[in-house]
Amino acid sequence: ADNADGSAAALEAMRILKAIGAKPRRTIKVAIWSGEEQGLFGSQRWVTKNLAGDANKAARDKFDVYFNQDPGSGPIYGWYLENNSLVKPIFDAWLEPFKDLGARKNIIQPIGNTDHVSFNRAGVLGFNAVQDYDLYDTRVHHTNMDTFERVTEKDLKQSAVILASFAYHAAMRTEKLPAVPPVVK
Repeated sequence: ADNADGSAAALEAMRILKAIGAKPRRTIKVAIWSGEEQGLFGSQRWVTKNLAGDANKAARDKFDVYFNQDPGSGPIYGWYLENNSLVKPIFDAWLEPFKDLGARKNIIQPIGNTDHVSFNRAGVLGFNAVQDYDLYDTRVHHTNMDTFERVTEKDLKQSAVILASFAYHAAMRTEKLPAVPPVVK
């Protein structure tokens, strides 16, 4: 559950897009990071090298959105929207077709401590999936109970379909997803 299931779902999402012959307007990339538990090391180093700071402004301006799947397990119920009320109606419309697969709702509140934070810190939209958390942090997460038998194929398929759909929709938009202006303190 941490996080081979998310990696498998991301790879399957890309396989789905290839199998249906999708031709997105923008590039879709998959990343599998290391060092998340130690301080977001993998994602933070990639973001620092490729998106952060004045030298990377052009790349940052072209980068639209990062979707992350961690922490939790099971199907994707929606997305933590990082207090971005401007994307809520867009994400709600994208999620609606998956209600029969268990999708529920997008949550306006943020979630921390996962790789999407590296992107948000650099001024790039990053969102994390809402998934099951029961037994995750008490029984499975970082224990010898985190084994293949705990992964449900049906949940992986549902997650892959939603990841594929959201990546495709984002890549097909004419304009970038809207961002709430940062609060100046």
